[in-house]
Amino acid sequence: MVPMDNSKVILVDVLQLLPFVEERLLGKHGNLSDTLELMNIRQSIQMLESMIKRCGTAVNAEELSGIIKRIRVAKDTVEHLYTRSSVRRNESLYRDELLLSSDTSRPEPAVIDYGRPVNMTNDEFDALIDEWAEDRDSATAGARLRKKRDTGSDEAQEQIRSDLVKLADTMKSKALWYRDILVKDNEALSKYTEQQGKQLDTVAQVAAEASKLVKTTKLTLKQSLFMIATSFALIVFTLLIFIIT
Repeated sequence: MVPMDNSKVILVDVLQLLPFVEERLLGKHGNLSDTLELMNIRQSIQMLESMIKRCGTAVNAEELSGIIKRIRVAKDTVEHLYTRSSVRRNESLYRDELLLSSDTSRPEPAVIDYGRPVNMTNDEFDALIDEWAEDRDSATAGARLRKKRDTGSDEAQEQIRSDLVKLADTMKSKALWYRDILVKDNEALSKYTEQQGKQLDTVAQVAAEASKLVKTTKLTLKQSLFMIATSFALIVFTLLIFIIT
C-alpha cells in the first residue's frame, strides 16, 4: 500500500470530526444551554480551524472552500449560543474556563471583598483604617493595633494556606478530568483514522483486481482476432486448392 500523505490523513480526521461538531450544535449530544458544553464545542472548532489549514494539498480549492465555510458557520453558531448562555455562568465555570482556554479576558467581580484575607468585612476593615489614622500618634493605640495586626496576620496566613490547599486539590481534579476527556477524543480520532485506512486498502485492492481483469480481457480479445484471421486464411487456402484441382 502506498503511504498516505499527511494532509490527506488530517483531511480524513476533519471530515470525521466536523459532522460530529455539527450534530452537537443541533443539540443531539449535549445541552446547549450549558456553558461548559459550549466551551468544549468551541475548542473542537478551534482544532478544526488549525487542522484544515494543513489540508491545502489534499483537496481541490472548491471543496476546501466548502469545508471552511461549514467550520465558519459552526463557529458563528457556537459564539452566538455562548453569548446567550453567559447569564448561566458561575464562579466554578470561570475556573473551568481558565483551565481550558488561553483567553485571558475575564469579567471582573462587581464587589471586591478586600477585608476577607484578615477575616473582616469591608466596613470593619475601613473602620480599622480610620482608627489607625486617628490614633497613629498614640502609643497605646499603636500597641493595640500591633496586637490586632499580629493576631489577624496569623489567622489570615492560616486561612490563605487552607484556601491554597483546597484550590490545588480542585485544580488537580479538574486537570485529571480534562486529561481523560482529551485522551478519549484522541482515541476516537485514532479509530476514525484506522477505519479510513482500511477503507482505502479495500479500494486499492479492488482497483488492482480491476486492472488485472482489464489486461486479461485485452489478451483474450487479441487471441480471438488471431484465431478468426487464421481460420479465414485456411478457408481461402482450401478454396484455392479446390479450384486449382
